[in-house]
Amino acid sequence: MRMNKPTTKDKILEEALRQFNATGSERVSIRNIAGALGISAGNLTYYYKNTDALVHQLYLNLVSDLNAQIHVLRQQGEPDFAWLVEQTEATFRVMYKYKFLLLDFPAIARRIEPLRTHFRQLMESRKVEFRMLMLYWVEKGLLRAEWAPGLYDNLILQSMVLANCWIADSELHFDGETDQIISYYCDLFIGIIAPFLTEAGLVTYAVWKGKMGR
Repeated sequence: MRMNKPTTKDKILEEALRQFNATGSERVSIRNIAGALGISAGNLTYYYKNTDALVHQLYLNLVSDLNAQIHVLRQQGEPDFAWLVEQTEATFRVMYKYKFLLLDFPAIARRIEPLRTHFRQLMESRKVEFRMLMLYWVEKGLLRAEWAPGLYDNLILQSMVLANCWIADSELHFDGETDQIISYYCDLFIGIIAPFLTEAGLVTYAVWKGKMGR
């Protein structure tokens, strides 16, 4: 099957992502990106009027890539513990592709109000999805029934904070390979759930830890 030739907009976004990841979005100018592509700044601004427009589009691309990954995994069977592991690793890999967004997100969200609004709405929908997943695991006997009001709502928030901040933490502590970094933080993310698992859930968790050599 013939691959579609990248458009000018595709090339601009690819180069912007490369430079943003390398030095941060606030240190990259339209001229930097245009120069790397061998086009004029005026030509680039025909497609994206400024770097914030590029940042916003790359954020939307990140969300689209994450949604596509979630959709693929949902087609692979019921969401058991192995499913969570696979989804976490796939999600973290997509996030790392756009790591500048996670590193600079507070400043970006302050500058670009539509992005901030979209993100807040997205987080609310993710909370609902997580809650439904936990209820499903309780029914399947993998997760203990909630023994205090709001317990799993807090667990969901803790998980989301880690998911949103792990890349910034990795920049402080690691200089290793991407795969090693992703593996380390996936282990932390999944480990948050371990104290809430039933005996059956802990068996599944132990099997996974054994396979990973962790």
